[in-house]
Amino acid sequence: MRLSLLPVIFFASSAAAIWTFPQKIGIYSMVQKLATYKLSSAEESMVYGKLAIFYDDWIASAKLSSPADSSQYRDGLFALLAHINAARSEAISDPAGVENLEYLVSRIRSSYADSVQKFFGH
Repeated sequence: MRLSLLPVIFFASSAAAIWTFPQKIGIYSMVQKLATYKLSSAEESMVYGKLAIFYDDWIASAKLSSPADSSQYRDGLFALLAHINAARSEAISDPAGVENLEYLVSRIRSSYADSVQKFFGH
C-alpha cells in the first residue's frame, strides 16, 4: 500500500507550536515505515512503541512490547489511539496531517482487531 503522505506540512498551526519540524518528520517517517510492515509484526510493535514514547507515554510503550495477542498489547494500542485522536483534532485544518493521522487510526484499529483474533485463536 503506497500512501501519498506529505512530510512538510504535517499538522495544523495549533500543533506546530507544540511540535518541532524534526518531530513532524519523525512521525511522517514512522507512518511510512508502518505502511510497509505486516500486522502484529515485531516491526509494527516497534513503531507503535516509538509513537507512544513520542507522546511521552512510557507505560503504553512498555505495554506495546508485550506479545501481540496479549491484553497488555491491546491496552497499549488503546492508549496510543487516544493520543492519535487528540492529535487528529488539532490537525483538522491540515489535509496532510489529517491523512497521516487517519491512516494511523485505521492501522491501530486493524492491529487491535488482529490481536483479538489471535487471542481467540482465529
